[in-house]
This record gives sequence, structure tokens and C-alpha cells, in this order.
Amino acid sequence: MPFIPRIVCGVALSCFVLVSPVAEAKLANDEDTYTFAGRCPNGETYRIYAYQKLFENTLQSFYDYEGPVGKGTVRSTATPKTMSARVCRQLAEIINTNYWE
Repeated sequence: MPFIPRIVCGVALSCFVLVSPVAEAKLANDEDTYTFAGRCPNGETYRIYAYQKLFENTLQSFYDYEGPVGKGTVRSTATPKTMSARVCRQLAEIINTNYWE
């Protein structure tokens, strides 16, 4: 192998070795709490704090919310997108997943 290609190969290998630990960083969704904040279509702001906690021996999803609908906590399986739409409606009814319990 001629001298120049060896240098290029060596530099490429060195760059790979230096970069590979970063490239192999584990990309996972292991967070257990999230905060969503934004602006409703009417211009008011909202904040949603999503988390899970043990409730009746099972892990349940909860949201703390604050926005045009008011302020509170709800146990819900709804997505954050759905919750943000509900929180932005002033007359929305936000109820627990099993409201009959």
C-alpha cells in the first residue's frame, strides 16, 4: 500500500475510533416525567406535567395541568397532544380514566 493511502486510512481509522463512543451512545426513552408547555390557539399559555406513579399496585399515568380550563391533576391514558387540546378549551371536562370509581 503506498504511503499516502496509508495516512488517509490511518486518519480515517483514528477519527472512527474517536467518534465511535459518541456514535454508540444509547438513545432510549427512559425518562419517567415530561413537561409540555405552549400557547393555545386563543393565545393563552398552558403547561402539562406528565408522570407515572404507583396507584393501587399498578403504574398509572397522571397529568398535572394548568391552562384556560383551570388547574388540576388527572389520571389519564390520553396522549399529551390530546391533553393539550383539552387544557386549551375553557369549558372542557377533564376527568380521570375510570371516573366511575
